[in-house]
This record gives sequence, structure tokens and C-alpha cells, in this order.
Amino acid sequence: MSKPCRRPTRAALKELRSEKKRQEKALNAKRRASGQVLHSPTSLPNRCSAFATVGEEREAREDAVSKKTRLLRKELPALLEQLEQIPDPRDPRKRRHKLTALLLYGLLMFVFQFSSRRETNREISRPQFMANLHLLFPEIETLPHADTLFRLLRDIDLDHLEQAHVDLVKRLIRGKSFRRYLINHCYPIAIDGSQKVAGDTLWAEELLQR
Repeated sequence: MSKPCRRPTRAALKELRSEKKRQEKALNAKRRASGQVLHSPTSLPNRCSAFATVGEEREAREDAVSKKTRLLRKELPALLEQLEQIPDPRDPRKRRHKLTALLLYGLLMFVFQFSSRRETNREISRPQFMANLHLLFPEIETLPHADTLFRLLRDIDLDHLEQAHVDLVKRLIRGKSFRRYLINHCYPIAIDGSQKVAGDTLWAEELLQR
């Protein structure tokens, strides 16, 4: 039988944190020696809400939603037209929702930042949410279950989805939607991880740091 894993002691954890700090200091000193400028992460402001009344907050929320809606309504037709060309792997006799409706449902999961399929089913099926969604997208009558989307994405050719994503980004670049993010006339590329895998050793300068 394998021995049970022992949790590290408090002293061991303290030593690990100290070792990580030493590694960070050594890495920062190396960067300074090479002429790199270090930037400390911006801390969140310690202040109360800027909204004084319910009306101000509602107006700000409506403005934010309207801006996102204008972008979605502008780019959505071309995106849906491309998604409609993707071969549907489902059995035609068992299809209740169109392929584009399912993929739009998946897009909404990311837009509203739902963390799981269960949360999506719970939140997106609320009457008020559906009423607001219908105002933004009148063509949506009913939405599928999140498990239906899971089964579709499990069997679909993901290369088509990736190409649709790439084409969308290209259209946004051509439309100068990312113009304010230019650095020296170039677009920076940021790669973020899920933080499911983390380590305590800075074995390369390219590693992300929390």
C-alpha cells in the first residue's frame, strides 16, 4: 500500500515562501542589471462607490450594456453566418435547436462569465434574464441546456471554431477596434493561465507571476 501524503508543516511552508522571495529578488536584480524597468502591480483603490444615487448606477450599467450590445449586434451576423457553415455532428432526427443557437449560447456563457454549466443553467433560465436577453436578441426564442452544448462541443470539429475566432479578431483589427491598445504601433499579446498548475520555482524569466 502506498503511504498517505503528509501535508507540509507550517515551518516548511514558511521556508518555501522565503525561498520564493529570494528567487524573486534574484530575478528582479538580474532584470535591473539588464536594463529592464520593473513595474509593480497596481493596487485596487480603497474608496467607496463613485455612484451617489441609484439612478447614476443604473445609467452607468445601461451605458455599459448598450456599448457591448452595439458591438455584438455589429459583429454577430458575420460570425453566425460563418458558424452556420460548420458541419453539424448531431443526429438530424434529434435536433431541437439550430447549430448557431447552440454556439451563441456558448458565446453568452463566456460573455457573462459563468463559471460552470450548472451556474449557466441556473442563471440564464431566470425569467428576468430571459426577458432582457430577448430584448437584445429578439431572434432567440428558447435556449438549450448546457449539457447539450457540451455534447456538441465534444463532437464538433474545433478547427472550424478556431478559424471563426481568428477571422473575428482580424475583422476587429481591420475595424480599428483595438486601436487604443497599440504599443509602438504593435498589438501586444497577453497569455494568461488558469492557475490550476502553479509552482514555487522561477526556473525561467518568461514565467507568469501572481
